[in-house]
Amino acid sequence: MPEYLEVAGQKVFSYEWDNNGEALVLLHGGLSQTSHWDSYILPAVEDDFHVFAYDRAGHGFTGQREKSFHYQCQTDEAIAYLDEVVKEPAHLIGYSDGGIVALMVAMQRP
Repeated sequence: MPEYLEVAGQKVFSYEWDNNGEALVLLHGGLSQTSHWDSYILPAVEDDFHVFAYDRAGHGFTGQREKSFHYQCQTDEAIAYLDEVVKEPAHLIGYSDGGIVALMVAMQRP
């Protein structure tokens, strides 16, 4: 179910497909938004994982921030999302810029 959440003091548009599987966070690419996962990836993972996704800063329904498109700012937001929303170890899948953010998260928070 989509909803607005506060993450690191900022309003973020977030989705969650709850089931008892391991946590999986989907990070969309640049000039994209979370709804782009709906047709292709989500049907393949939603039955086996507890799926989380959010519109990254400056994308979709999440507003722009100062330095929204700097990778470290996007990474900090992803880490805050993991800490404040997911609250458990999670797998990350990202494409394009979302893949870079996923890699940076993994390097900073293995």
